Amino acid sequence: MKLRCFCPEFTEEEFDSMELKELDLSGKYFYMSKTPMVSHFPMNPEVKIEKTLKEIEEKGYRTVSPLFVLFKDGLFSGNIMIEIVSPNDKDSHVKAFDKLRLLGKTYKGPRYLVPKALKKFDGYLMSKQMMITEFFFWYHSCKVCEKQKGGRAVILGKI
Repeated sequence: MKLRCFCPEFTEEEFDSMELKELDLSGKYFYMSKTPMVSHFPMNPEVKIEKTLKEIEEKGYRTVSPLFVLFKDGLFSGNIMIEIVSPNDKDSHVKAFDKLRLLGKTYKGPRYLVPKALKKFDGYLMSKQMMITEFFFWYHSCKVCEKQKGGRAVILGKI
């Protein structure tokens, strides 16, 4: 399977502006699917995105444009979350969040060090007396484009 790039088209400045920025996803709809994770990192995220997009299309849902893909953290199992347009009918994979505010921490570097960056971010949050129990990852580089722009991700903590 040839991998396609699903990375957000952010300039370096736009990416850097996500540092400690709040993202409000309240009222947005997401198609969610379980995904295996190892040490808080999704296994083959590009393949999982492709398969999930196919499921979304087969069920008649529409993704938002530009595509917005998050991975909900888990040690061995997490979720892939793809934002969709408000559906008429919902199945068990569709979830709307009444209240979902996230605080972002940008990370630049190799993918295998994302868990280390997560621990550092969690330490920072605890120093500010913010106890975060749920984390999400918004990857801005995939295997296809990582060589050109380097590894980039935004670690998001639910506040």
